[in-house]
Amino acid sequence: MSAYSIASSTRRALVIGASGQVGRALCAAFGRTYAVVAASHQHVQPGQQQVDLADAGGSLTRLYLEVRPEIVLLAGGMCNVDGCELEPDACRQVNVEGTRTVAENARESGAMVVFFSTDHVFSGCRELHCETDPVAPLNVYSESKARAEEVLRECLPDRHLIMRTSWVYGPDAYRRNFVLRLIDHVGQGRPLTVPEDQWGSPTWTEDLARAVRFLVERGETGTFHAAGPEFVSRVRLATRVCARFELDPALIVPRPTSSLGQVARRPLEVQLDCQKLAETGVERFRNIDAGLKGLRAWLTAPAELR
Repeated sequence: MSAYSIASSTRRALVIGASGQVGRALCAAFGRTYAVVAASHQHVQPGQQQVDLADAGGSLTRLYLEVRPEIVLLAGGMCNVDGCELEPDACRQVNVEGTRTVAENARESGAMVVFFSTDHVFSGCRELHCETDPVAPLNVYSESKARAEEVLRECLPDRHLIMRTSWVYGPDAYRRNFVLRLIDHVGQGRPLTVPEDQWGSPTWTEDLARAVRFLVERGETGTFHAAGPEFVSRVRLATRVCARFELDPALIVPRPTSSLGQVARRPLEVQLDCQKLAETGVERFRNIDAGLKGLRAWLTAPAELR
């Protein structure tokens, strides 16, 4: 009998990338009413399964066939932007071919797939970008995300959700978002160089996960922009983090992106139009101050409650 034998009346969800900040929030949001199987690649936690999106015919397909999920929440992938630029074949194997394998299995089994994409599929050439605007990725990472979106539309035209989001932050044991890295760095009294000309919409992970569950329960499909309500520069975000966590803002060193020596080209100002999501009736995403308050509560909570 399969390790994932579950009562037929129980809805099954497979979360790929469960040890990441978005995956963590998804497991919590869906765990109340779904039997969740959590799977990760690099940071496999107790109770999670190991899966490699690059291993299409191996661990990925084996896990899928064992779980037989009704919904796959695909929050994993290769997301180091400069790393993707340096290893384009590995990036495409994980982000595109891994997505293709999930989509093809879902097509055979009748499952739904939720895929997490990025605001950087756009070049930032418009004041606001809506879901139907043509994409214009500037680097290997965002190109892989745009291509993965196409794969889902081709394989699962009526059974996919694509969530484009921006500057995600929230609780993360591995400190992999800008806010937590800033807290650690500046909290140790070290100066931090911050790009002064990059703008985005900080998005609290729990809001994103809650929105996905809301859309799934409504039977929504297609592409949605889902980002926080404030559009700010990296420097402005950094100073607000410093204010909330009593850190020295003088340690924030603004620099233009062109001076940072980053391998991959970045769009500087991409703002997502989230009106389509708002019209579904989803609860409004919290602003930066509310998100930072939630993050501080998590950081100060006893370790066993995190």
